[in-house]
Amino acid sequence: MDTQCIMRIMDVSFRTRRMIELSLHEIDRRALNAMVLVKRHGNKLASYGVVAQAFREQAVHLKAAATPLQQSIAPLVRIHMRILQQGRYTELFRRTALVNGDAGFNNFLQQSEGNWQHNIQAEEAEGVVILRRLVETVARLQEGIAEQEYVVTNGRIEAALSEQSGAPLMRVSHEMGLAVAKVRDAIWKYRGELEEVLHESSASI
Repeated sequence: MDTQCIMRIMDVSFRTRRMIELSLHEIDRRALNAMVLVKRHGNKLASYGVVAQAFREQAVHLKAAATPLQQSIAPLVRIHMRILQQGRYTELFRRTALVNGDAGFNNFLQQSEGNWQHNIQAEEAEGVVILRRLVETVARLQEGIAEQEYVVTNGRIEAALSEQSGAPLMRVSHEMGLAVAKVRDAIWKYRGELEEVLHESSASI
């Protein structure tokens, strides 16, 4: 896992997390608009009020599920910094060995290089484990999005059944669906990027 991969993961993780937060805020706002419409019309739209409340609650769950995305990046960065440090040690000692030319020092260098290489492999393996966990977190988030899409579908059905306020509710439901779709597409793209880096990292171990 080289520096370019780490920077790529950091960038896409930040952008995805930010987009999710903004979209979930928009989802919550749309759900509140729907609940205002429901309140205006009383019991006639009570069933849609249940849907709108479920939509808000699911948005809260999605936000909580998205929190670990950014938290997983710091351990990856620390691992990468330790790998770079081991590489610098190797390079420094090699240069010293060329200047020194001492056989005993060269033997020490070879042993040290073996230890450093072992450490690097262990760090890379740990990085792969973290990446796999991150992909699993994204998969759980995708499951939550699928549930949110199910709620959106229910909302559209309830709106279609509402004779007097069907049009406003259909509009709100449509806007909810667009917000959820935005999150869904971003998460699929994010997972694809993570799995690509994971494949590259696993192949190099």
